[in-house]
Amino acid sequence: MSTPDSPLSDLCTICHIQPPKYRCPRCSIRTCSLPCTRRHKLWSQCSGVRDPAAYLRRNELATEASFDRDFNFITGIERSIERAGRDVENRGIKVGENTGYVEDLSVVGLEDEEGLVAPEQQDRKRKRGPPGAGNAEGKRPMMKGEAAFLRRAESAGAKVVRAPKGMSRNKMNESRWLPKQQALTWTVEWITGDGQKTMRTCMETSSIADSYDRTFPLPKEEKKHNKQEDEKSEQKTLEEQPQEGTVQDQPSTTEIPAPSTVALPDGQPETSDANAQPQQPSAPSEPLEITSHRDVYFYLHRPRTTTKHPVLIPLSPAMTITSALRDHTVLEFPTIYTLSDSPDAILSSREDPRYILEEEYIRTHQSPEESSEDSAEVQDNQLPPGAIDLADVDETKVLEVLTKDLFEPTTAA
Repeated sequence: MSTPDSPLSDLCTICHIQPPKYRCPRCSIRTCSLPCTRRHKLWSQCSGVRDPAAYLRRNELATEASFDRDFNFITGIERSIERAGRDVENRGIKVGENTGYVEDLSVVGLEDEEGLVAPEQQDRKRKRGPPGAGNAEGKRPMMKGEAAFLRRAESAGAKVVRAPKGMSRNKMNESRWLPKQQALTWTVEWITGDGQKTMRTCMETSSIADSYDRTFPLPKEEKKHNKQEDEKSEQKTLEEQPQEGTVQDQPSTTEIPAPSTVALPDGQPETSDANAQPQQPSAPSEPLEITSHRDVYFYLHRPRTTTKHPVLIPLSPAMTITSALRDHTVLEFPTIYTLSDSPDAILSSREDPRYILEEEYIRTHQSPEESSEDSAEVQDNQLPPGAIDLADVDETKVLEVLTKDLFEPTTAA
């Protein structure tokens, strides 16, 4: 306890009431309690952390306290290095072999620091530019074979959104371009109705049903039963086909109708039959029917939506991976849901939906840009109040009235 006769040097430097108990490691200010210590840090803008480069006298070096400070400083550096190594491994940052240089400095925010780049990396930077300079997006450098994969995916009509480097979805993506086969192989994520996820690579030319069968193979007994049923159905169709003898012989000659002349209206030139090439209407390709395969329906997941429910696009089992991804966006690789509910069943459950179809999402979640464009078109077609539509006004009459007003002499009042 302090006495009325105690000097100020023996009391707390903040409150000047109690004797000091603590000493600041940074500036050696003595305080009596935690509130006084916090007040000291606030008033003096002191961090409270000891400065390892602070000057010490020679007689202060060979002390236990000095050895403890040095030991804590060195062990702190070791812990920081270990923590940085674990962070590098967890984030997937590539580091040069047998060196302490980081290959991709943009990951750690040091792309402008040349002193931290390995010598071979500096040479490549001078000659060929920084790694990934050919990347138009500028987000992260291209991996080996990634540019060819993205070009092929773009030519096939699929838009691939790349996840940030080191993210789990980026690490799981094994999609690549096979130069020998001249085909893409996609990493497909299959999600069942109970939420189970399965990853498997599939060729772009394989159908959705075949890819699903390879990912979730049937038992041997069920395979054998299905094979027998297929053979029976094929034999039945062959029996129902008519025999060759019942087909009527077609005549060997066909009559060619004479070219008929058509009366053209005046002012239009006549065209000969040789020059006239009528365009035959191309038969529109019928969309594949959305059916079930092994009692499940297939849906492509649409990423980056504004709703909390997954937005799904129905797929036909006979579609190939390429046709299923055409004009659609995927995040690194496609995600396909295998559900027992049909598209009609998903549409009927609007009150408490678990999933949303794409057509319903587009109808109910129209983007503001589209709505503003629609409103702008309507405003352009509508006339402002008080305006007159001059589409049916004769220009010659207007010109006559203007010439009369300009060139006829006016009578003075």
